[in-house]
Amino acid sequence: MFSSFMFHHLPPDEKGKTLCAVRRVLKHGGRFHMLDFEGPESGSHGVLAHLLHSSKRLKENSESTVLSLMRQSGFADPRKVHRQAMLFGHIAYFLAVG
Repeated sequence: MFSSFMFHHLPPDEKGKTLCAVRRVLKHGGRFHMLDFEGPESGSHGVLAHLLHSSKRLKENSESTVLSLMRQSGFADPRKVHRQAMLFGHIAYFLAVG
């Protein structure tokens, strides 16, 4: 299953619920791939990133928060497998096993 640039749009109280729903429908041993904007732990996002994205939403998308929510939702071995700096901010690629 793949999620692309939607997680940061979710309100904080919906992020864990959404990951639980993904985990519930994912086949045992299936892989969940998630690509999204990375939170402020990664460093500066630049002027364009601040114009395009709410800093609060990006703060809620920190690596530690995303990985913690994945673990709490029952995913095994959640990890960030790649990071890329873009003109509009940093993006992160997360992977977890159901």
